[in-house]
Amino acid sequence: MSKPKAYIFDLDGTLVDALPDIQANANRALESLGYDFRLTLEETQPHVGGGAHKLASNVLGLPMEHAETMALYHAFADIYEQHPADFGKPFPGVIETLDALKARGIPCCVVTAKPAKARVKVLDALGLTPYLTLALSPEDGFAKKPAPDMLFECCRAMGVEPSETVMVGDTRFDVEAGFNAGCHSVGFAEHGYQELPEEFVGRVVSLHAFTDLLKLLDD
Repeated sequence: MSKPKAYIFDLDGTLVDALPDIQANANRALESLGYDFRLTLEETQPHVGGGAHKLASNVLGLPMEHAETMALYHAFADIYEQHPADFGKPFPGVIETLDALKARGIPCCVVTAKPAKARVKVLDALGLTPYLTLALSPEDGFAKKPAPDMLFECCRAMGVEPSETVMVGDTRFDVEAGFNAGCHSVGFAEHGYQELPEEFVGRVVSLHAFTDLLKLLDD
C-alpha cells in the first residue's frame, strides 16, 4: 500500500479530551433553562460524537425537532463559545504527531460535529489551528458524519484524493465516514469515548498510542 499524503481528524475524543468541557457546558445550559438535574462525566460520555443537537435530544429524551431540544441545543452552543476549553486539552501524543506531520509537509484537516463557532474557539484556544488546512462542521453546509461530504471538501482543500488520505476518529461515525469516503486507511483512537464496534475490528488501524499514526508513513 502506498504511503498516505494527508490526514483528516475528528476533534472531540480524537485530538482533544473535551469531555469535561462538554459536561460542564451541558450542565450550564441545563441550569440556564431551569432543569433540576445535572450530568456526571459518565452520563455525558455516551452522548459525545453525534453533535450538540443529538446530545440535547438524548439528554432530554425528546425528539430532535422538539422545542425543548432546540432550546437546550442553542443554549449549549452559545455557552460553549464562552467556555471553549476551560478543562480540555490535547490527548498525549497529539501535538508530537501534528508537529511531525507538519515537518514532513503533510497537510491535515479536522471534521467535527461540534458547532462551528465553538470549534473555532476550541482550536484557537488549544493552539491547533496553525496545523490545519481546513476545519469543518455540519453548520458550514455539509451533511454530518458518517456522510463523507466534509471529508471530500477537506481533500479538495488539501489537493489530495480520499484514497491518499487517512481518516482518524474515535466513534462509529468517524470510521464509517472514512470508509464511505474511500480513504487510504482509517485510524481509531483508543483513548476516545467509544469502543470500536466489533464489525470494524481488523479493518481499522487501532491506535494504542496516537503517535502510531506516524508508522503509516514509514511502512
